[in-house]
Amino acid sequence: MNRLLSTAAVSAAASLVFGNSAFAADWQYLDSAPIENQNSTSKKKVTVTWSPVKESLPNAPAKTSWSEFPTDDIAASESKQVIWEPIDQGLSDEIEFKIKNKKQIEFPSVKAVAIQKPIYPSGPTFANDKAIWRDEQWHPQITGTVPVGFGPKGWMLSGSIWGIDCVTGADFCENPDNWDDYIDQIERDGDSNYNLSIGFGDAEKLAGVTITARFEETSLPLGERNSIDDNNLFSNYYIGAHLSRNLSPDTALKIGIDNWLDIRDCVDCGFAKSAYGVLSQRIRLNENQEGFLPNAYLTIGLGNGQFRPLDELIKDGVRKQRDEGCATPGYTPDKPCSPEALTRGSLRARSYGQINPIGALALEAFPGMNLIGEWSGRNLNAGFSVRPFEEFGLILTGMWENLLSNCDYGCTVSVSGVPDGIDLKTSLPNALTERARFSFQASLELKF
Repeated sequence: MNRLLSTAAVSAAASLVFGNSAFAADWQYLDSAPIENQNSTSKKKVTVTWSPVKESLPNAPAKTSWSEFPTDDIAASESKQVIWEPIDQGLSDEIEFKIKNKKQIEFPSVKAVAIQKPIYPSGPTFANDKAIWRDEQWHPQITGTVPVGFGPKGWMLSGSIWGIDCVTGADFCENPDNWDDYIDQIERDGDSNYNLSIGFGDAEKLAGVTITARFEETSLPLGERNSIDDNNLFSNYYIGAHLSRNLSPDTALKIGIDNWLDIRDCVDCGFAKSAYGVLSQRIRLNENQEGFLPNAYLTIGLGNGQFRPLDELIKDGVRKQRDEGCATPGYTPDKPCSPEALTRGSLRARSYGQINPIGALALEAFPGMNLIGEWSGRNLNAGFSVRPFEEFGLILTGMWENLLSNCDYGCTVSVSGVPDGIDLKTSLPNALTERARFSFQASLELKF
């Protein structure tokens, strides 16, 4: 009896200790056999046997089976086993190539899949002359004649040839009667010159420097001109200096002087010395820089010299010639001035002088094509600039100039000493036009 009670006590203790443990085993009663009771005359003996039982946890997950999720018709589709197969390296390279070049990927077991190249953030904007460098490639010009605020990053080189169908000052630019008449005007009154720009420094971190050179047309035959000229390319050229600073990835400031130094064999020729300061702003219109209308560019600033209206040029010419002691309308000196003094006064009148507002707005219609409108300080110009090849810095720019009928088409200029003013149509007809003039430039842009 004592043995039976001991066994029961041990069992109760085990139940108290292990019964509430999540990881303990349960015990179950298996069998019994008679045991001897020493306090009784009975000879029956009972043997109790206990065996551990593995517990089934209530939160244990059920066995998981995987199947393909139906996409086309969930109600009608049946689960199918998905089998994955490795792709060899050659096929993997082909896929990467097609993704990069935005081509369709085709496999015998699937339909054609068109994959677009990922859209990456567009980086800061730089420039050497008027064409834009951004995201490791060249983009078209954002102005025609107005300087741009963006500066160079590293070494940049721009070489171009520029031409215009009629030069005001050389002859009156009249409306042609037909195509042959237009070609005759180009040969008679057109002009062209070569331009070179070298940029260096870092406009983003410190400052960018651009040195420009303009070479007058001295060796390119055009009609009857330059056919017997002995001058070479370096007979008449002009050097400019420009300093730029990027204020942010999309904003930049530039100051400079065009044609600051001149080296000339000719006496009465020369381009205007023009000081300016401009601020350019890139306006991001589309997060996808490879889509339509991704950007617009706004440039505003001040300039003089070539950036002045015609009536101001006439007034300044009268003042400078009078300063040299030369006769002008409304003024007669005591004695005639020398031809050198007259030329000197005329050349001085072309340069610097009154400061005027200038600006431009360019709309990137799509990558590689910009539409341009600008105020040159003298008149309104409009045109286009294109980059025919994505990986090559060839930029073609065409501009229609003198779109507004202002003093470029004739007006009366008020001058002291001349009560009725100076009528440009009778006094200076060769400085006028009666049509918009067309200029074209082809440039090659390089980044080192």
